[in-house]
Amino acid sequence: MEPEYQTVSQMYERLLLMIRQRDDTGFRLAVTDAALQPRNPFEPANKRRPKPAVAIAISLFVVLALVFLYFSFQNKG
Repeated sequence: MEPEYQTVSQMYERLLLMIRQRDDTGFRLAVTDAALQPRNPFEPANKRRPKPAVAIAISLFVVLALVFLYFSFQNKG
């Protein structure tokens, strides 16, 4: 039985297919794991809540944006 050789492009496509089939890798998963609390293996249907530091940072950003908009559109009279 002879070995079956593949070209570089065939191997590249095979590698991409293998990576796409895996749900436990990727940039999106890394970002969500960094921003959200860990999954509960006993209740996988429940939504993951944001980590407290992420929630505080988003809240602070929203408050600062609202203050900026308030003073930007304030009537100067």
